[in-house]
Amino acid sequence: MGGIVRDTYKKDEDVTKMIQEVFDNEEYKTLAYIRYEKPKLEEAYVMNLYAGRRGIFQRLFQSLIREKIINEERVSWLEGVEISICVQLSNGKWLQSVVKKRHSLGRFDLAGDIVIYSNESSKILTHPVELLELLRHEGLLKEVTEKQYHRFKIEIQNGVANLALALTGAGLRKHELTRLAHIEGIQTSLEWVVKQRKERNSFSPLAFYEQWVVEGHSLHPGAKTKLGLKVEDVVQYSPEWGATPQVAIVAVSKDYCLTTSVDTHTVTSCLFKEYEGLKSKVEKTLLDEGVRPTQFELIPVHPWQFDHTIGTLYKEEIEQKKIIPISDFCIPTQALVSFRSLAPIQNWGQKKHHIKTAVNVQTTSAVRTVSPNSVENGPSLSKILARIQVKENNFGGRFVVLQERAGTYFNPVNQQLTEDERWTQQANLACILRENPENYVNNEKEIPMVAAALLAESPISGKIIVVELIEELARQYQISNVKEAASLFINKYAQTSLPGFLTLMVRYGISLEGHMQNSVSVFRKGELVRIILRDFGGVRILPERLEKQGFQAEFYPGSSIVTDKVEHMRNIISYSVMQNHFAELITCIVRELGIDERLLWKQVVSVCTSVFGELKKDPYIAQVAIADEKALFQPMINLKELTTMRLRGDLTSNSFTKVPNPMMEWKGEIHS
Repeated sequence: MGGIVRDTYKKDEDVTKMIQEVFDNEEYKTLAYIRYEKPKLEEAYVMNLYAGRRGIFQRLFQSLIREKIINEERVSWLEGVEISICVQLSNGKWLQSVVKKRHSLGRFDLAGDIVIYSNESSKILTHPVELLELLRHEGLLKEVTEKQYHRFKIEIQNGVANLALALTGAGLRKHELTRLAHIEGIQTSLEWVVKQRKERNSFSPLAFYEQWVVEGHSLHPGAKTKLGLKVEDVVQYSPEWGATPQVAIVAVSKDYCLTTSVDTHTVTSCLFKEYEGLKSKVEKTLLDEGVRPTQFELIPVHPWQFDHTIGTLYKEEIEQKKIIPISDFCIPTQALVSFRSLAPIQNWGQKKHHIKTAVNVQTTSAVRTVSPNSVENGPSLSKILARIQVKENNFGGRFVVLQERAGTYFNPVNQQLTEDERWTQQANLACILRENPENYVNNEKEIPMVAAALLAESPISGKIIVVELIEELARQYQISNVKEAASLFINKYAQTSLPGFLTLMVRYGISLEGHMQNSVSVFRKGELVRIILRDFGGVRILPERLEKQGFQAEFYPGSSIVTDKVEHMRNIISYSVMQNHFAELITCIVRELGIDERLLWKQVVSVCTSVFGELKKDPYIAQVAIADEKALFQPMINLKELTTMRLRGDLTSNSFTKVPNPMMEWKGEIHS
């Protein structure tokens, strides 16, 4: 595809027809927007399409192999001067691509194009949809309905166009940031955030790094899918474009909403406390409408949701003055990795809550509304986890779980609504106020960043950000060998984070979904000193363990976070923490620094073994600790089937396949 774009693209008035033939509908739609709204970026977008296609192609092809959607008997690995992967097709044809490196858990890095070969000819696949169409023709997607296939195909096309768009937006921002850094003699992103933090009281290192997570989920083929958004919406509200959404406020009659809180402070009272002038604006608006301000609660609304959903879905309630927009007040925020979660722009130490809003669009694999389950469960689980952290001596200050302190959702009074209609109205006008992670950053020398940023390219040095950190750690400990520094980095990372994750699971039956988007890593001089966990959406709780420790909790009826199957609880730690966090981090370091992967996994296993050793000393939980440890180190572990779930259109339940466990213990040895 790279050759097609570079060789055929010319900037002239007669190129439209040719472009429509080269690009698919999603790419052309995005290009048309760029051409008319941001013409200076047109050439950059076209040049980024190759990277956009390859990025999604890599994720899709890898998942098709790992999840065995392409039957294992068709796949062979060719070893020689270079490694190649070969997929046997019908009629004497085969797919083949050079592989740069193979990693644990079935991961591999493609080094070149994927080519269809026959004895007479060869053809390069230029777009991931071509691969999907080929597999469908080969009969490998028989269980997928036409509707499911068409939906997934659109998701892939949308993701390709949006990845190219994200790279274009990031490239524009990087150019300006690099220029400023050069003027100030700044060499790394770490130096930049420390300097900005000292000079600008409103600068947020966390938001800075969140907005440099440009490529999204490193394994999910829908990493950049944003269905339901126009191109201009993606540009206006996405973090990779440095977006600063203006959050709207609506007032909802107390008869039409339900509120939750960890204490007596509701969403409304928190907002009144944190935003000067809001209370007077709300009171004036409501009095002007002829209603009593004390009979209303406030719900912050994402500006996209306010413009595209609120007016139509709640038209009747607005006409009845049960929902009243506060038109002359908004909250300036910065967009975060999670499209719907926003960080208010504030001075350091103000401790304004982050706001999780409802947005009726699909990003990655789910529509990002806020369910009543989440609103009701958040404060309940927050109170339990706060007590647990105290009981565990706050994990030495190294492991923090953020509280979801208050929430509100619309609760319709219309008894004629179906269950689905009721849920839709509840989930589309809802919010959660979560603690600001930067409340737990102790000084200017500590740098908080969403863990996903560790895999991102530094906009200043061009290195991967985790490499910047490893180099800083090496300087701190005066280590000249990069392998030793990387090994120490992973060891420190594991020592800081794993005791909290494993103790919560073993002793209390709570598995936090600690993947890289939910985890905020706090570094000092390249060393992880604290990890902060947010979002309870993917938590799994085994009540029997929690109750055994004296905790009684009631959660929203039918909540998926509660399970009676111990393997479901263990899967969250195995998949989100070990595979989607540590394995991704280790794979990135191996890819960048050429280190033997086993050296890094050995550090993780050593820390896990030490943590389980301490837990097994407690006779009250010794047996479950032994069982959990055995499960963590079993030869084969569950791999979440990201593409299989999307092809089935499955939004809620998880499906898994088995893969070799890089942490398997055998007489003290680590086996990949």
